[in-house]
Amino acid sequence: MKLTILSDIHDHVWNLKKALEMPELQTTDALLFCGDLCAPFIIKMLGQAYTKPSHLVLGNNDGDVASIIQIISQYPHMQLHGEYFRGEFNGKTVAMSHYPDKARELADLGIYDLVCYGHNHSLKEEKIGTTLLLNPGPVMGFHGGSLEDVPATFLTLDIETLQTSIHRIN
Repeated sequence: MKLTILSDIHDHVWNLKKALEMPELQTTDALLFCGDLCAPFIIKMLGQAYTKPSHLVLGNNDGDVASIIQIISQYPHMQLHGEYFRGEFNGKTVAMSHYPDKARELADLGIYDLVCYGHNHSLKEEKIGTTLLLNPGPVMGFHGGSLEDVPATFLTLDIETLQTSIHRIN
């Protein structure tokens, strides 16, 4: 089983559209989204282009939560989990939060095989004990803190082996 891991779209519809057209994304079995969709219409783009199970958490820039909830209800394959997601894929335990500090706390518990996060727009993969801690980087392709362009990326992950592949959105 393969997962797509996305984060920090920030309404960048152009990069999102490119990512959603990539076979590497479309051939996965489920999608994890680590927050910062921003506008509710991004849900429509995701829901129409990727029709497999999708699990989303909210970020600090998802302001119109009521509209996000209303729109996501139109897509039965999509679930909004609030600030945290905890689940299981093929026997592997998975957790997700938008925030790096909260994700690290989850990883430090040592009860998850995989923890994903976003927020800081920095692609990162590390091991905390036996837990794989991942940030897929931003779909947006920009780092607001440094006001610099960064690569627009997402990850795919083989859940059995916990092997990741980085995909650049060009």
